[in-house]
Amino acid sequence: MHRNQAGRSWVTKAIVYSLSSALAGLVAGAALGAVGGLLALDLRLAVGSILAVAAIAVGSLEFLGRHVMLPQFDCETPQRWIHKGPLRWATRNGLVLGVGATSRIGFWLWYAIPLGAFLVGSPAFGAVIYGAYGLIRALGAVFILLGILGFNFDASDWLIERYGAARALAAGQLVFLGVATAIVVGL
Repeated sequence: MHRNQAGRSWVTKAIVYSLSSALAGLVAGAALGAVGGLLALDLRLAVGSILAVAAIAVGSLEFLGRHVMLPQFDCETPQRWIHKGPLRWATRNGLVLGVGATSRIGFWLWYAIPLGAFLVGSPAFGAVIYGAYGLIRALGAVFILLGILGFNFDASDWLIERYGAARALAAGQLVFLGVATAIVVGL
């Protein structure tokens, strides 16, 4: 395959992957927002208050270097999907990673996504919250694509080398989110 054709193929897969991931987030967020909307606002505020305190506690421990185990499905997407064709793989992988809960999650901060979509109690706002997560998670493919296309950039190595910094940053953001939530709900 000619280099230009290979580049277009990777671009197509990255676009399909990114759109699938964003779509999965939009749908999951809208569903969570709709279900959350069935609960009374007072109950959602009470749950938000409890979760704000938990976010501050867990984020603080993580920020100080004390790892708190994540409840999660600690797995990769199935390798057999690769053999179903590049666009099917990109679609399936994007859908699974856009939801997030069905794969490996690296940081406690991720739990703010589905909880926020649920507690906001609105399908539209839930879709925005979770859809943004799905899109941002998929944009890592763009950096990998740059490396494949010969831009002398290996995103996976770069990210792995900075995992500790990313973990501390996510923990700090979780503390900030917990404090902001506590202020908004009037703790």
